[in-house]
Amino acid sequence: MQSATTNTEYTATPSSTNDQTSNSAHTDANKHQFVSLTKNEFSFLNKKRKSWKFANPKDLYTFRDQPVGFFNHLLHIVIFLACSFLFISIYYLPFDKEIINGVGSYNTITPLERFSRTLLVGLILFNLNSLRVNLKAYSIKRYWFAMAANSLFKVVILNIYYLLLISLSMAFLGASKGMDLFSALEIFEASADYEAFLIFDTFICVGIILYGFRFCSKELK
Repeated sequence: MQSATTNTEYTATPSSTNDQTSNSAHTDANKHQFVSLTKNEFSFLNKKRKSWKFANPKDLYTFRDQPVGFFNHLLHIVIFLACSFLFISIYYLPFDKEIINGVGSYNTITPLERFSRTLLVGLILFNLNSLRVNLKAYSIKRYWFAMAANSLFKVVILNIYYLLLISLSMAFLGASKGMDLFSALEIFEASADYEAFLIFDTFICVGIILYGFRFCSKELK
């Protein structure tokens, strides 16, 4: 006896085909459905788009199609240079030298501090270079100085908040032991916990820089 194999084919009925077509059309319509804005919402978005953006890289990236005016461009250059000088003065100028009579001057920066400062500056330069590379792929007039200044200024403001938090914490700890802020800082720098604090401080500063420059590495298209 020979066994016969029956091949069954599925044939779509016209009704099922029409249902699938209507469902896909309905889905596409939902994807491209626009939501109407109220007058207040439209006015708010226009103000956000045309507002001056300083220490606000998020809005600058969101409204990157908005042209940067010439006066704003000059302000961005000034802010960028001021913030750059601030970072150079902190990380490179020889403010950490002490003079001993009969011996001379010596540098008080530890190898860990030097590594931390080099890492932070290198991270800033890396993000600025990423911004330059993105602008080569999709050029926007006057955008480099605008984003660089906003990101640097954002980092400076976040560092100020961080320093204020540390100062308040040290002042509180010093007051609990009957010392002022400067005495508490001197004792803390000479303690064994200072090296551990430097590691913690490096992680915090790296996080601040990554957060402030997070829009420099994003695509502009």
